[in-house]
Amino acid sequence: MNFFQHSLLLITVSLSVVQAQQKTAEKPQVSTNVKAPAITCSEPAALKGCRTFKQLLEAHDRDILDSVSSPIAYVCFRSGEDAFLIFRSEPPSEYGWKKLEDGGETQEFTSAAMLTEYRDGVFYRVEDGRGYWRRYLPEPVFHSEAKGGLFKGLKVTIDDTEISIEYPFRNDTTETTNYSLIIRRSTGRFIETYAGKGIPITHSGTCLIYR
Repeated sequence: MNFFQHSLLLITVSLSVVQAQQKTAEKPQVSTNVKAPAITCSEPAALKGCRTFKQLLEAHDRDILDSVSSPIAYVCFRSGEDAFLIFRSEPPSEYGWKKLEDGGETQEFTSAAMLTEYRDGVFYRVEDGRGYWRRYLPEPVFHSEAKGGLFKGLKVTIDDTEISIEYPFRNDTTETTNYSLIIRRSTGRFIETYAGKGIPITHSGTCLIYR
């Protein structure tokens, strides 16, 4: 092997190593580093749902990791049931504000707010709203109201103290039930209500907060 052939071989090997390193670096990685509070499942009323959520989180379930990795996320356990809710939303962009004629500001693009329910360890349903963040005081307020389409009747409001989700749906007897969920942002305490004919059904408890 002459000098030219030896040099060409070294260059070829070097390029192959660089290309392999680039492919390795470009390979997408699923983050499992979740900013999670300690999950002890110590509340008896929330035990079933909490254990299921903990199992999914420890199994690195993609949907669960994606949900709780959102900038704002609350995981709420329904009393006495193997069920839990995850509310998450997109915060306003620091650079997306524009002035309004009334002196306030609004985001140029809509943000998503999503309420997902899991029962017996599997996905059950989702309510998905999109709306604008607006602000007249230092703290911005989010409001979404769907008047048509798949999520007709869904209302989502986020202010500096509470989150409110409301929507109607048809129950098993084809009657309309009005659902509402209110979450206190500072503590994670929540009240969930199903109101239709008869006495409303209410659940209450505390959500895990991811932020």
